[in-house]
Amino acid sequence: MRKSVVKPKQKFTAYAKVYKLVDGKYVPHSDSETLLSRTHTVSYMEESNEFKSKCKGVSLANAMEKLVLKKKYQRELKKLQQGKNMIKVPSSYFPIDVSYLSEAEKKEHEEDLKLYIKNTSNTIINGLEAVAYKVSFTRFDKEQILTVYNVKQEPNKIMKSNYIKSNSKLAKWIDKRFEKYSSQLNCRKPRYYINRKDMLAKFGEHMKSNTDDCTCIGRCWVGRDLIWIDVNFHDKYWGDDPKEFRKNLNNTIAHEMVHLKFGGRSHPLHVDHDGSKRARAFQRRLNQVLRGKRYE
Repeated sequence: MRKSVVKPKQKFTAYAKVYKLVDGKYVPHSDSETLLSRTHTVSYMEESNEFKSKCKGVSLANAMEKLVLKKKYQRELKKLQQGKNMIKVPSSYFPIDVSYLSEAEKKEHEEDLKLYIKNTSNTIINGLEAVAYKVSFTRFDKEQILTVYNVKQEPNKIMKSNYIKSNSKLAKWIDKRFEKYSSQLNCRKPRYYINRKDMLAKFGEHMKSNTDDCTCIGRCWVGRDLIWIDVNFHDKYWGDDPKEFRKNLNNTIAHEMVHLKFGGRSHPLHVDHDGSKRARAFQRRLNQVLRGKRYE
């Protein structure tokens, strides 16, 4: 089964409004350093004092964390307190080996980490939006800067039709993939389904939980010679890029065919992905198949 637990990155729009503290009041400030360093491209809407960019993440919280880095520096603080040597601190681009520092210098870095964490809010998520803020200080004149972040998730797109006709170009392409891997793995082409409606009609309602988007994006029943491929899931995450869509769909088909060929525990070349070590072995086998290796 190719699980959706290893989620592909989703697309988000990141906004930042920046203010500088002047005479006790925050006034709009045109500094996009933080947003630019995290996302690489930024557009500025002067009329609203707002910087806008694109970012990716597996979730809203993950996308926001890439901007504010609060959890990252909480982990670094914990490492420092546990006596680890290589520590990443906000004031340095590269990790620092603190084993060469005095206790006073270590304490200084510890206080810097604590201040960074204290000055960064927790992320608040509301529906498809996340909000957080961070207080920082300019490097030379130590002016206080307030950055308010807003990350918005782009809604998942759905296929124009949730039923793929057997004579469509996509269905024919999928069938050729199954023929290719059946020949390559020297096994008969399995029964496969790419429409949940057909699965439910053939095997009953209990198949709904076995083919649900949140459970898997592909599943193989070795004893039944049966494979399910969730094309709709692939379309939601990679449909905007035809090349990525075909690439990931092809990987899922190959993944399930490896299960079909080598899933039996009595097979001398048996592989599965139960546990990290076995998962790496499975991935090596899958990579071999994707590169065209043939099996007898």
